[in-house]
Amino acid sequence: MRYLLLTLLLVCAHTFLNAQTKTGFGKTWVFMVSLVEWEDTSIPAFEKDGRIDSKIIDFFKKNGIPSNQIIYLKDKQASTNTVRAEFINFLKKAKKDDNLFFYYSGHGYKNDDDKVCFTTYKGADWSAEEIVSNVNTYFAGNKAFFTADCCNSGGLSLEAKKYPKREYVSLNSVVPTSISTGNWTFSNALLYGLQGKNFVDYNNNGNINVEELAKYIDEEMAVVEGQKAYNYIPNSMKNWAVTKNVPIKKNLLVGSRVLVDYNGQDYMGFVEDADAKNNFKVRFYSYTNNETEWIALNRLKPFSCPKDYQIGTRVNAISALDKKSYPGEVVKKFLCLHLVHFDGYDSEWDEWIAPANIEKIK
Repeated sequence: MRYLLLTLLLVCAHTFLNAQTKTGFGKTWVFMVSLVEWEDTSIPAFEKDGRIDSKIIDFFKKNGIPSNQIIYLKDKQASTNTVRAEFINFLKKAKKDDNLFFYYSGHGYKNDDDKVCFTTYKGADWSAEEIVSNVNTYFAGNKAFFTADCCNSGGLSLEAKKYPKREYVSLNSVVPTSISTGNWTFSNALLYGLQGKNFVDYNNNGNINVEELAKYIDEEMAVVEGQKAYNYIPNSMKNWAVTKNVPIKKNLLVGSRVLVDYNGQDYMGFVEDADAKNNFKVRFYSYTNNETEWIALNRLKPFSCPKDYQIGTRVNAISALDKKSYPGEVVKKFLCLHLVHFDGYDSEWDEWIAPANIEKIK
């Protein structure tokens, strides 16, 4: 595998090709709620520097979305009453052929009624059910994109599925029953697709469709964060172009995840670009993915999953819900993740678990 990677690195040409990308989000209304701090200090806060939500807002502004079609509520601005009132009033302004882009980042949870909810600044049950229902009631357009970067965020997908006659897409950082990372990995992956980064264009045809973006997010969350993303895409929307006129990849290694050796320790990133002299621009995975470096060939190694268990393997696995280890069996695999069915529990308690939290029962 290493020799194949090195050969490809040597023979592939420079990736950059001038092209003007074009977002597919015309006639779009953007509603974003993002929190890194809360009035209740017992709720864990996040770092304020390097917020990716603000970069997503900037993307839409730079691509011509009028300011009256954008609402961005963050931190103290995102009280429950404000979020609810602003959302409904905002939805009512759109017209029949308009699109909606909804985004939330912060903390998600399940309330006492087992409904997925998103935490507002002062705390309250702003549920995924309420959000999607309000869109169905008040938004005149037919296309809506629900995105969320938080624990239990896949609850948005479950709600979107309830409206099969509408073209509702939902891309979420984790399955409805699980916790999510505190990093911006999902939001970064989402932004890369919106920006038209060619490593998201799997078939290299110059367009990034919804299905490709969902696949990229799914892979990033699985490999980088050890969690399973979740989405809902109706058949009518799978080929809808998120971004057009994407630069064609001339180097097949663009987008490949690699390990870079720093004094004997490996750090993971992905190849973002290459030059004619076989130097490779690597973007390193971190809280915000804001660090890049041009790396020489001899410091790159291909990434591979640290462990792999076949379906049916008996294992002890640490549950993300209580951090305790339980015996079970691998029932499905996705990249580095294994879906484990725990002994004595119904399938609703099955969990996607990262390799570091699994040991084979001998």
